[in-house]
Amino acid sequence: MGQFSSRLQKAVGVVLFFLFAGCLVTAFTMAPGTFDDYAFVQWGKTLNQPGPFAGYDVLRHQTELDYPPLGIFITWMSLHFGQLVGLSELMSFKLPLALCSLAGGVIAMWRRCAPMDGVVLMLLITPFGLVLGYTDVVYLPFLLIALYAAERETFWLAGAALTIAALIKWQPILLAPVFLIGAFARRAGLKQFGLVLLPSGVIVLAVLALFGPVVCADVFLSATHDPYLGGQGANFGWLLSYGMEALHLDGLQLQANGDVSLLSVDRHFPVIAAGMLFTRILFYSVMVICLGIYVAGRKTSRAFMISALCCCLVQFTWNSGVHENHLFPSMIVGFAAWQMGVIDGFLFLSIAVIAVLNVMLFYGFGDGFNFSDLGHFDATVFLGCAEVLVFFIVVCLQWRICLGARGGAVPA
Repeated sequence: MGQFSSRLQKAVGVVLFFLFAGCLVTAFTMAPGTFDDYAFVQWGKTLNQPGPFAGYDVLRHQTELDYPPLGIFITWMSLHFGQLVGLSELMSFKLPLALCSLAGGVIAMWRRCAPMDGVVLMLLITPFGLVLGYTDVVYLPFLLIALYAAERETFWLAGAALTIAALIKWQPILLAPVFLIGAFARRAGLKQFGLVLLPSGVIVLAVLALFGPVVCADVFLSATHDPYLGGQGANFGWLLSYGMEALHLDGLQLQANGDVSLLSVDRHFPVIAAGMLFTRILFYSVMVICLGIYVAGRKTSRAFMISALCCCLVQFTWNSGVHENHLFPSMIVGFAAWQMGVIDGFLFLSIAVIAVLNVMLFYGFGDGFNFSDLGHFDATVFLGCAEVLVFFIVVCLQWRICLGARGGAVPA
């Protein structure tokens, strides 16, 4: 009787998940989003005349393109499909975002047979994808598959899924070193390690052959040269921008309502250039330290997950040119780490709240208004301090799990 009751409860939970998911998809798919949505639509239409592969090179010359090819290709396909079935351009653009959001929720629910996990994830990703139209949610299912496969030591699948995710949007590539270290540590021998790399290599070579290796390399380099010290991401660079303006260094000053400004190296202020160099040095140094902790420590699934979370947070916390949506992969890795009992609920909730607030404080619900200041003090300063503090908590946890005497047990 108890077993029947448990199965009935799970079945009801699954039904409720799909009802909640249907509500979110129906309510927010037609949200106007940010100006990036309409830029993506135009990019997808640009591929029509020369074709999707040659068109990617044309698009590179026409714009300051810094997005990988598969993301643009998916937009092109969704616009074509929408035209065939009579959908609006906005609906056509949002279609893969809606489908991948739903797929991510289903995959998350399947991991522990827990409908609550799927509902939690859907609620967290809705502001990113369905409301504001960030294409990060398109790689969500692949990133989850990569993390779950790595947990089960199926590294050939993990590598292939992570490669696809990174070719949709560059951010997941930050996890590649952790995946490679974990695969090499648990797959002794060069032959086994080669089998792990083979699917990823085939995918990369296929994409390079279709879109052009020079074109892809040029776009990737463009993505690593963002000119902003803090690109509307509440991180260390954003706090540094606030400090420079509050102290009026080089004549810089906060906006009239107290908001922090976007400081660009193109403004030719020596202090901005020095700040960007400082953050870049911090980024590479801290990344090496976090990877070193993983290399020197245990290679358990717990160590893998906390090290993957550290690598994502290193990029958002310390690098320059970080934007408001770039905490999305950290939120997803944090979600998987919470599912696996590597981090507790409060730490995961902290990462998730910071990620959602980042996009909401800068973009509202897509109409561009900013409501983050009160009494001439920008709320993003508090958010940036919270984000940096969370990073240090995660690094301390990584040290305990990888190098601690008892493996760093953490209450789930």
